[in-house]
Amino acid sequence: MSKEIFRHILGYCVGGTVVLILVPYGLYSAARYLDYLIPGPLIASPIIRIVISIVLAVIGFLFAVSSLVIQNVKGKGGPLEIAGIEISPKTKHLVVTGPYRFTRNPMLFGAGMLYYALAVYLNSIVAIIIVTLIMIFMLIFVKMTEEPRLLKDFGSEYEEYRKRVSMFVPWPRK
Repeated sequence: MSKEIFRHILGYCVGGTVVLILVPYGLYSAARYLDYLIPGPLIASPIIRIVISIVLAVIGFLFAVSSLVIQNVKGKGGPLEIAGIEISPKTKHLVVTGPYRFTRNPMLFGAGMLYYALAVYLNSIVAIIIVTLIMIFMLIFVKMTEEPRLLKDFGSEYEEYRKRVSMFVPWPRK
């Protein structure tokens, strides 16, 4: 197995563990133990709550998975860097197609929608607040770390892309 393939596998194992196991478990635990701070249901109707959860989860899943696939196929790299250490090889080409047409951070948007889906399913105002705080932190982190790297690696191509496409919410193009 080549070093690059190993790094891709490691990146997806580390990232997958954090995104799919640790954060949802933390969110579930926080809701379970802290919901007494803000009592009352988020959404009174279980049917409406479940429908909203499913819609958010599907949107999140589609954005997250399609962005990972296209980043590997078109960008020839992966998304994971922690404290300046590349876990998976960074992208070699700027990706501006697929979900990247709508948001510069479709993986983060997708994860956010999955976490909001879980918070709605748990019917927890505390969980909604926690997800919002996580998303704010992640957006600041991306702004401070990922954007400078992309500007350095892709220069004016990234600058033009940044002017046209929303950072997080998939709004229509500017």
